[in-house]
Amino acid sequence: MNGSNNIELYNLSTNETITLGQVVIGTGVISNRQKVAYIDGDENQVSVVSSNGEILASVPAPENWVEIIDWPDSEHLIIGNMPYRSDGGWYPPSSTIILNIKNGQSIEMLPEYPDIYKYISGPPRMGNYSYSLTAYDPTLNRVIYPAGTSKIEYMVLWDVQKMQEITRFYNYYPYGEIAWNTDGTHFVISLPPYYETYSGETYRNVSDNLPYVGGNEIFLASQDGKSKRLTFWTTRKQTTIHSFSWSPNNQYVAFWLETGDEKPEWQLSILEITTGEITSYCIEDEGSLQIIWNSDSSSLISTISKDDSMNHESIFIDLQSNAAMIWSFENRMVVGWFEPNQ
Repeated sequence: MNGSNNIELYNLSTNETITLGQVVIGTGVISNRQKVAYIDGDENQVSVVSSNGEILASVPAPENWVEIIDWPDSEHLIIGNMPYRSDGGWYPPSSTIILNIKNGQSIEMLPEYPDIYKYISGPPRMGNYSYSLTAYDPTLNRVIYPAGTSKIEYMVLWDVQKMQEITRFYNYYPYGEIAWNTDGTHFVISLPPYYETYSGETYRNVSDNLPYVGGNEIFLASQDGKSKRLTFWTTRKQTTIHSFSWSPNNQYVAFWLETGDEKPEWQLSILEITTGEITSYCIEDEGSLQIIWNSDSSSLISTISKDDSMNHESIFIDLQSNAAMIWSFENRMVVGWFEPNQ
């Protein structure tokens, strides 16, 4: 995607570029490695396109469909349906649209859950769910959402069918990252080890009583609410986690790790779920943008945002050789990965 939010298909072998439509925001495009789907802001439609630019499907899109949250299977997209403010902006929580891209039919899931966060001072920092605020699993049987009262803030794991809370995780506004794995059996979530209210009450996400400097850790949780702490950075330093991305085989989670307070350091990191082993690659510039895996979970790519400008570069990592390299696409952001010959 270029600086004008135009979607481009770039062939690494021939250096040829095919220009598609324009999206309103960067999260208005998604790829499942065989096709790309995007919300065309000029044509007001959801388009599904092949690697050679052929439109395979198109569905009319209301103007408040601006972001694609997930592509859970070959037939459906999960879309954020943004409510409008009086000044023309958006505010959370948006409803969630389940769109069948073959027949154009859609189902709207409303964010009507107990004590769900309401817009106060901007969208929370929840990755793909910063506007929808509702992180549905691929089967749509579970949802995680931010909630709270005047006294306490937390994240709820909710059973959609039974309409009841399974468990809650305590976290401070602006909350943290969430990502379900590909089959919806588990999710990762960034949380502090414990939460302390203004009145001095303490709520723990884990009972290990380790030292705590500040920030969040990575927790792995199942769809029935059982959770396990996977990382321990905050015993030594302030830590913020960005842009969770599960590998297709559910073996790894990649993420951007920001450590330190006054002069934070950035690392593109990969966590092996079974062993807990973490491999990190130090990055000189801020790199909190989307992380994209290839289909066999052997490599990934992410764009580095240099000094909050459009001077972007992309980092490519091969897990098999443990090699990292920088690619330059003339200040483009990588938003998808094609493997059309599979």
